[in-house]
Amino acid sequence: MDPVNPWLDADEVRRMAERLMMPVREPAVSVADAGFDEAFVGYASERPAPPAPPVPPAPPAPFTPVKPPAPAVAPSAAAARGPFLDRIQHFRDWMSREYAATGMFILDREGAVIFDESDHGRLHFLARSLALASRRPGTSAANVHVKIGAGTTLEVIPVETAYGCLVLGAVVVEALPPAAVSAVMAALAQVAAPPTAT
Repeated sequence: MDPVNPWLDADEVRRMAERLMMPVREPAVSVADAGFDEAFVGYASERPAPPAPPVPPAPPAPFTPVKPPAPAVAPSAAAARGPFLDRIQHFRDWMSREYAATGMFILDREGAVIFDESDHGRLHFLARSLALASRRPGTSAANVHVKIGAGTTLEVIPVETAYGCLVLGAVVVEALPPAAVSAVMAALAQVAAPPTAT
């Protein structure tokens, strides 16, 4: 007899473990055995209905920038900032409409905030770090997405512009497909393009 576990029977424990390891065979129950026939309102056939074919997503509407009216006088530093913010607001509305993006922010290469609609300060460092880490020597940076919650993903898209690399961060339901990422990159490059002289 074992002095530490005097109440255990090793053979009985082994037999119990073997019975637990055996697969359980559940009896197959057919619909006919349930006591209901096809006249019953809650009747379910044995064969599941074929899945509906997936509906391809509609292509996003192209981004069209807002053309600010030409100023009558020479623009001041404060007035020059206004048209850019108007273009960013228009871009944000387009992102929200086409990709259900929320919490959008734009950073420069050093991490300074250019635009932030919902004060996601904790995500700024993460987005900038991911954008810089995705850049391989001699290539442009690629988009990165990170799951940040149940049903929310942070999409990080670095974009080369005339003013340097801008990092777009947007909270979306699921990661954007490559075609959508290309459309977003082109739209943000268009928004950040310097105004042309007329």
